[in-house]
Amino acid sequence: MRTLPVDGGGDTATASIPAAGLQAVVFDMDGLMLDTERIALECWTATATELGWELARETCLKLVGLDQHESRRVLLECLDERFPLAEVSARARVAYLARLRGEGIGLKPGLLELLDWLAARGVPVAVATSTRSELAREKLALAGIDRRFVTVACADQVGRGKPAPDVYLAAVERLAADPARCIALEDTDVGLRAAHGAGLRCIVVPDLRPPLPEYEALAHAIVPSLREARALLAALLD
Repeated sequence: MRTLPVDGGGDTATASIPAAGLQAVVFDMDGLMLDTERIALECWTATATELGWELARETCLKLVGLDQHESRRVLLECLDERFPLAEVSARARVAYLARLRGEGIGLKPGLLELLDWLAARGVPVAVATSTRSELAREKLALAGIDRRFVTVACADQVGRGKPAPDVYLAAVERLAADPARCIALEDTDVGLRAAHGAGLRCIVVPDLRPPLPEYEALAHAIVPSLREARALLAALLD
């Protein structure tokens, strides 16, 4: 487990939660809890290939954690202006949903144990995701964890998606919690920046790619799985 300074300052990732206690844990969804980012990448690259275009893995990875609007902006910056973005996007979405609904959605190792552990301690949990609300709720239901969360804050419910802090601010407001007494769990530097901007400490569990070096110092800690994240939360509460 690698721990990093908070905000690049003197406090360390082993600093305790304030005396009033941990008020909530806010989870990202895709890539952090649900093994869906890999499927999305496969659907995008396969669809582009079917239409006669090569879509580099590195380009797809730039989209991880972004909402629909930001994803399109990044793609337009990276690709040839002739690239049929609307058609690829529509076909890839159909293929993606078909796979999720047909294959089901896998959970990341340690998730259920972490959710059970937090529930046993009476710690509320919420979701803050760049996915639109209708699809987010369907994914959580397909994964069998939709009833676990007090609230689900989505990009289409707020002004801006990640890396803006809006979805985290919305989640914390709905929980009537103090951001300084909440922990965010994320898998990308896009989500890390959003959580940090909202005032939450953030533990990062990388999925398809680690946080970019310039954002690592924003993380409370970077750990290999949700099992290590649970151990770190236990240490913080102790």
